[in-house]
Amino acid sequence: MRRYHHIGIPTTEAKPGETHLKHLKLFVVSHEKSEFGVEWMRFEADAAVPDLVRQVPHVAFEVADLASEMAGREILIPPNSPSHGVRVAFIVENGAPIELLEFTDPNHPARRQQSKMLI
Repeated sequence: MRRYHHIGIPTTEAKPGETHLKHLKLFVVSHEKSEFGVEWMRFEADAAVPDLVRQVPHVAFEVADLASEMAGREILIPPNSPSHGVRVAFIVENGAPIELLEFTDPNHPARRQQSKMLI
């Protein structure tokens, strides 16, 4: 199962409503604050993030099995847990970053619900 989750757009400008995630050296405006599911990301200079993620927007998908979705793919950022109840990894697809999210907590607040997916 693969379901669209959000688009992440890197920026160098502060955005209203951003949150500082100190452990990631990242300022982020959650996709939940956007009616279009846009996540804004601004990185500190010394954040351990590949240039591809710093410079190119990414598309994120919720997946049922992170390990199987990563099999045979070019890994950009290995699996990690940015918050309790979710594991993420980034792969490269035709030169673009793709984020894969696996929710280990089915009630995680960042998990998109079907009703939010309607266009």
